[in-house]
Amino acid sequence: MVEQVLNEATCNALLRIADGFSRGVVVVSGFPAVGKSSISSWLASQSGALVLDKDAFMPALEQAVMSELTGNPHDRDSAIYRRVVGPHVYAALVKNAMLIGRHHLVVVDAPFIDYVRTAAREGVSLATYIRAKANSATDIRTVWIHAAADEIQKRMTRRGAERDRPKLVGWSNYRTQVLDSGITAAAQKVVDFVVMN
Repeated sequence: MVEQVLNEATCNALLRIADGFSRGVVVVSGFPAVGKSSISSWLASQSGALVLDKDAFMPALEQAVMSELTGNPHDRDSAIYRRVVGPHVYAALVKNAMLIGRHHLVVVDAPFIDYVRTAAREGVSLATYIRAKANSATDIRTVWIHAAADEIQKRMTRRGAERDRPKLVGWSNYRTQVLDSGITAAAQKVVDFVVMN
């Protein structure tokens, strides 16, 4: 993994997000390679939070199921992943975060792209949507991490992760269908904080 150095403006924004928040859930969302893991780790180191990282939550199960369904163990962008696998992975991740968040501060590191899309379509905040999905009143603060598409491409190339290979090979399609699909504009309407990274 390539370690990302966070700039002072990003660090200051993150400190404001966690200020006075001793328990509950901070959702760190955004596209792959925007720096969610670096930001989540840094935020946890400053606040004493636990981190639940979607990529580490149940990767073997996701890979096995997607290998069977599409032949690509790293597929997280197809309609079949979003319909069959993703909803269950996210439901379990969110449920665990809300349970922990009742007693301790937890940072959830995951794209949450479909959650953002649905919250925007329903005209509710991402926090409200997540609380409803988890049937929980646990406090939530939501963050969208943003980076320019060219920077995302550079970071994916640098980190050299197998899961990024299909995105990089079909970069033009990935950029059009995912990065430039209106999700960032939707996120800016439904999250509590937007952090440029």
